[in-house]
Amino acid sequence: MIVSCLIATTLFNVLIKENKSLLFSFGLALFAIYFSQGVFAARNQIFSFLIFELELYSLHGLLIEGKKRHFWILLILALLLVMFHDTVFPLFFVMILPYLAEVIFSKIWKLENSYKLEYSNLSNQKYLIILMMVSFAIGFLTPIFGTAYTNLVNCMNGVSTEFIEELQPVNLLSELPLALLVFLTFAILCFTKTKVKIKDMLFALGFMVFSLIANRNLYFMYLIGTIYVGNILMTFLNTYLGEEKVQTKLSKLESLKLLIAVISILIVITSIKNFSKRLDTEYVDDLSYPIEETAYILKYLDYENMRLWTHFNFGSYLELNGIKVFVDSRSGMYTEQENEGCTVLEDWYKTNSGELKYNDTFEKYGITHVLVDKDELISQYIYDDPNYHLIYQSGIFSLYERK
Repeated sequence: MIVSCLIATTLFNVLIKENKSLLFSFGLALFAIYFSQGVFAARNQIFSFLIFELELYSLHGLLIEGKKRHFWILLILALLLVMFHDTVFPLFFVMILPYLAEVIFSKIWKLENSYKLEYSNLSNQKYLIILMMVSFAIGFLTPIFGTAYTNLVNCMNGVSTEFIEELQPVNLLSELPLALLVFLTFAILCFTKTKVKIKDMLFALGFMVFSLIANRNLYFMYLIGTIYVGNILMTFLNTYLGEEKVQTKLSKLESLKLLIAVISILIVITSIKNFSKRLDTEYVDDLSYPIEETAYILKYLDYENMRLWTHFNFGSYLELNGIKVFVDSRSGMYTEQENEGCTVLEDWYKTNSGELKYNDTFEKYGITHVLVDKDELISQYIYDDPNYHLIYQSGIFSLYERK
């Protein structure tokens, strides 16, 4: 909850620094947070997004405000990211590239007179190059050398992309908020006379393409790409309405106070309503996880020596209780991309979908027990197989012992 609040407030502050409008920044932050609800979970990604937003805040402080302490803050952030979540680490120095590209283009095309570069100070630009090189080197400070530059590619390849929803490409027609951002950005770039900053255009277009590759990348578009789409929108409004007119319309303190009060009341009412509905519910949903079967295994079976076949989705719950499983939702670990010669994820997927004979797979891995839910294809086969004895069943889950 604390980190979630920090993400929201950091995003708001970055937006204010970029477009100088309180009300516009507040509205854009609400938009981004609302459509990024999936980020706010107890996973390492929640730290990643906070670090990325702090990176943008510090880049602004270093390059535009000229505060040299932000250089050291950026290096600390890079080190924290490679420790917390090395899979997405390459994005840390990739996010420096639009600033660097803007400097290079301004030199090549001699845009100093016609193009206002906010960080024209040569000293600050040198810091940018040094930061790029040092942060790239920090990426190698992982227990297994080079994983920060291979994990992202590995997880986007292999069989996991066939059935893991968050790794599948985005359908733009079904993701209306993204479609809206794409439409507005291209409409302004292609059909108006708005002079957009190079870094804003590169950030916005880069994150749009990145978000289309996989569903889980949408959060990068909403929490980071929205900042630069916002800059493009603000530039458009300033161009056609006039900067003073836009600022007076969008930055009145009275309007901001009223909006914050209304939004705060709505949030409090909604939160109390949602919280009260969950007061009597169990923390773990017994329709998603085999709670009773797990308790049975711990009490009656030799779980330290059994070899248990489980579904991809609930392997993590069994592991939480100290039971070894066949596969869990950390899909990358069970592939050849991460572990040479390991085909566990592929074998699980093909067996569960009927492409491989389940008895052949069970024989290969020495499976002694099978835990399935009634919606799995394999559960229908095992139900009628005399070589399997049902030893416990509750709700949708069934635990079998292999004879």
